[in-house]
Amino acid sequence: MRAPVLAAAFIVAMLLGTGSALAQEAENLCQYLETDSALEFRKTAGGGQKGAPRTQSPDFAEDEAGNAAALNDIGVDHVNGHNVARNLTTAFNCFFIAARQSQLEAQFNLGIMYATGRGVKRNYQTAAAWFKKAAEQGDTEAQYLLGTMCESGCGFQQNYASAVKWYLLAAAKWYIPAQEGLARIYAAGLAIPPNTVEASRWHHLATVHPPAEAAYLLGMECSKGKGMAPDKVAAAVWWRVAASQGHVAAAYNLGALYDNRSVATSRPAEALKWYQLAATNGHAQAQYDLGVLYSTPGSEVRDLVQAYAWLDFAARQGVEKAEEKRDSLVKEMTRPQFYAAQRLKRDMLQIKGILPRQAQ
Repeated sequence: MRAPVLAAAFIVAMLLGTGSALAQEAENLCQYLETDSALEFRKTAGGGQKGAPRTQSPDFAEDEAGNAAALNDIGVDHVNGHNVARNLTTAFNCFFIAARQSQLEAQFNLGIMYATGRGVKRNYQTAAAWFKKAAEQGDTEAQYLLGTMCESGCGFQQNYASAVKWYLLAAAKWYIPAQEGLARIYAAGLAIPPNTVEASRWHHLATVHPPAEAAYLLGMECSKGKGMAPDKVAAAVWWRVAASQGHVAAAYNLGALYDNRSVATSRPAEALKWYQLAATNGHAQAQYDLGVLYSTPGSEVRDLVQAYAWLDFAARQGVEKAEEKRDSLVKEMTRPQFYAAQRLKRDMLQIKGILPRQAQ
């Protein structure tokens, strides 16, 4: 599972405090666990002979006393039909024996089987119990899934405080969906009574500022450590709350946090998303940084046409080095790319606010 669960529409709806949207999101989180393609069975991290042929069923008596990691990997092969006949019953038995030996991936895989009803009758309570065992061993995805189950009432009684607890553990390791989950809960005012200093502070700020501005200011406080220890994760969550409501400065800060120039938080695709929100609303530095991100050699988002266009907008707004950077790209671009960039600039100028009036 790599794609975020949340849709932007859900975040915005929750920020408006609509009860029906909250119920719909809870239902969607539950349905997410039921989707066969949403959760991926995992082989042992860094080990196991992945893809090794197995021509017969495992000897459970031998394996139960032996290599739990190998047994888990055999289970994954039986789920996928990789070098063996697909057999969910055998896979379940492999996972169960390995999980009883505290094998983390097997515990996670059992959670998937119970959550999706593959090879066993669907049972959210049992799925949650196995995810919890993996989460307690520090598994990030299991921690996130527990958060979604607590939030939506799948396998647990709906409990937002518990959801926050598990989301925080995963968010601290820069797991984007967990940060989105925290943003959703805080923004909707569901962490009541507030169980973090940040949530309490946000409610205070929101009494004197619009919610988006309050969330932005709290993100700044978290980032700088004003009145609290500096916390980049908390800053990311609150800037996400503000940016999801269209706060331009928050969107830029969030993009910068995930930019590939920061090793610990490097998420180029996430940086791209938030830079674009700020850049299309005329934020000059976002336009420049977006152009740099698009032009970075080896980047997964490299696109010289987009890079040229955004650097040109930044140059028009007087951003230092933007013109020099833009012109240097011409040496790397083909003629069709250069003409495509000119057409793109003309099209983008139709976006209201992409350039302040004085820069046009």
